Amino acid sequence: MVVTYGRGAMTLREDLPGRRTTLAAIAERAHVSIGTVSKVVNERAGVGDETRARVREVISELGYVTHAERQLSASQLAEPTFELLVDPFDERNPYMFSFLGGATEASGEMGAALVTRRLDSIERMRPNDWARSLAAHHRAGVIEVTTRYSAGRERALRAVGLPMVLVDPIDFPRTTTMSIGATNWAGAYEATTHLLELGHTRVAYIGGPVDAACDIARASGWAAAMGSAGHRVDIEAVRRDSYSFEHGFAVATDLLQSLARPTAVFAGADITAMGVLEAARRLGISVPGELSVVGFDDTVLARSSSPNLTTVHQPIADIGRTAVSALLRLARGESFATKRVELATHLIVRDSTAPPSR
Repeated sequence: MVVTYGRGAMTLREDLPGRRTTLAAIAERAHVSIGTVSKVVNERAGVGDETRARVREVISELGYVTHAERQLSASQLAEPTFELLVDPFDERNPYMFSFLGGATEASGEMGAALVTRRLDSIERMRPNDWARSLAAHHRAGVIEVTTRYSAGRERALRAVGLPMVLVDPIDFPRTTTMSIGATNWAGAYEATTHLLELGHTRVAYIGGPVDAACDIARASGWAAAMGSAGHRVDIEAVRRDSYSFEHGFAVATDLLQSLARPTAVFAGADITAMGVLEAARRLGISVPGELSVVGFDDTVLARSSSPNLTTVHQPIADIGRTAVSALLRLARGESFATKRVELATHLIVRDSTAPPSR
C-alpha cells in the first residue's frame, strides 16, 4: 500500500470548523436564547410564531439533528449502515462491479450494511435536508464513488456528525476529507514505458472524464514516460469524455485513420480499450500485429477480451474494502494519520501488446 498526502493524526471532527451543529450555534444565528431554541426543538409552548418560524429556518439551514432523531451512534448500532453514492453512468462500468464486490465483502465481515443510491436521486434535495434524513434513518456515514466533490454535502454531513469517504473523486482529493484511490500516475507511467520498451514511438492516450483527477494523473504519467524517452506529446490535445466503450471506439476510429496513425494506444480504462479493439477490428487492423493496446483497471473485460488485454491492475476490490473499513473507523471516532490513501498499481502483460510491425 502506498500512502500519500500525509498530515498529522487527527479525527474527522477535529480538523475543521463545522462540527455537529449545537443549540448555541442555532441561538446565535437566530438571535435568540438557547432556552428558546430548546423550546422549539422540543415542541414546547412559550415561543411566538414568528420567532418559532425563524428558529426552525435556522435549524433547517444548519442541518441540526435532535438527539431523538439521531438516537444511536455508529459505535452502538448492532449493524451500522452506510450510504453509498454512485454516479449513474458508472453503473455500466465493470469498475463498479469490482468495487461493490470488495465493499460488500468488507461490510459483511465487519457487521455493517450498505445502501446504494444514485447521485442524481439526491441532487435535487437541499444538502442539509439530505444529511438530516440520513441521520434520522440512522446512517453511520457516506461513501461517494467517482463523483464530483461537493462542499455543500460535506458541510451538511459534518453538521449532523456523519463522516464521508471519497473514492477516486472526479476533482482533486481534499485535504479535509478522507479519499481513497490508486497510484494512477505510476500505473500510467509503467504502461507507457512497457510500450516504449517494445519499440513503439507513436503512443496515443485516450482519456476519461474532463477534469477527472484520476485521468489527469494517468495522462500525466503517459506524458512523463513519453518525454523521458524523448518523444514530445501535447497533453492538452488528449481527447476526453467518459470512460466508455463509445468514447474509445470513436476516438480510436479517428486516430487509426489519421496520417500519423499510432502504433500503440493506451486507454484510460479497460472499457475504453474495448472500444479501441472494436475500432481496430472494423478497420481491419490486427491487434497486436499492427496495433498494441493497453487498458487500465484490470476488470473482467481484460481477461475476457480477444486478445486478452494488457492492462494496469488497480486493486479495485481492495479499494472497496478500504473505503468501508475507513468509514467505519471514522464513524466510531478513530483517528487517521493521513487524509489520502493510494493503493499500488502494477502492469499485467497479456496478448494485446507486441513490438511494432513498422
